[in-house]
Amino acid sequence: MPWGLCRAVARRFPLAAEKAADPVHAGQLATYLGDALAAYGLELAGGMADGQSYGEMAAALLPDEPVDALVLAYDIPDIAPGRATATYLSHLCPGGPMAFAVSDQGRAGAHTALRLLLDYARCGTYERALLVVAEQRSLPYDPGVAVEVPAAHCAVAVHLGPSALPAAVPRIVRGVDLADVPTLLGDLGPATVVLGGHLADLDVKADSVMLADPDQPMTGVWEALAALDGPVVLADYDPALRYLCVSSFGCVSSSSG
Repeated sequence: MPWGLCRAVARRFPLAAEKAADPVHAGQLATYLGDALAAYGLELAGGMADGQSYGEMAAALLPDEPVDALVLAYDIPDIAPGRATATYLSHLCPGGPMAFAVSDQGRAGAHTALRLLLDYARCGTYERALLVVAEQRSLPYDPGVAVEVPAAHCAVAVHLGPSALPAAVPRIVRGVDLADVPTLLGDLGPATVVLGGHLADLDVKADSVMLADPDQPMTGVWEALAALDGPVVLADYDPALRYLCVSSFGCVSSSSG
């Protein structure tokens, strides 16, 4: 049976991480960020008292069954930048999976992570994998480039393995104008299409369309995946990078393959 979606679990975290309230950690973080920002002529604008830890959020979503590979995808920096989060999660997760993180790709990070996990699946060594997509809402400085900060702390765990909903290789198309997205998506047929926030006003060809939460730029489409059954296409657009990202489950013959 081909690899695909086994299940997806999403959770929002209304409270800040315990580390955010720790004055020792807060002081060390302020020194670290201040020094890092100074090298680029930027300044720390405030603390991260409302920040969340990707390690803590992801740990709450780890499965009971063993996993062979784990990839964490994120965009907004972590409240705990000193932790090697993927290694930490490998230590906690049953099976001690091979683990790493993907970042600095905007919304494309999660789709790139899925593509990498599918590459590992094809080698025949890995039987189960976990994709964790996470974002936290505290960014205490202006990075000097366009960035969308989420409204809520959110993490999504996408469980992958032998499945009746096989995953197509994700498409990440660069240099895309928003007006060209419907043509690039094509006719998606008998699937539920989840559109990211910047695609909400577009007319796409599909049996069913669902709009992701526009206030969750990274996790929005993946959080919606956790509430759906059957063939699903996730389509997202990063306006800063001009990337169109498309991942599909259970509809490998569609144009998203």
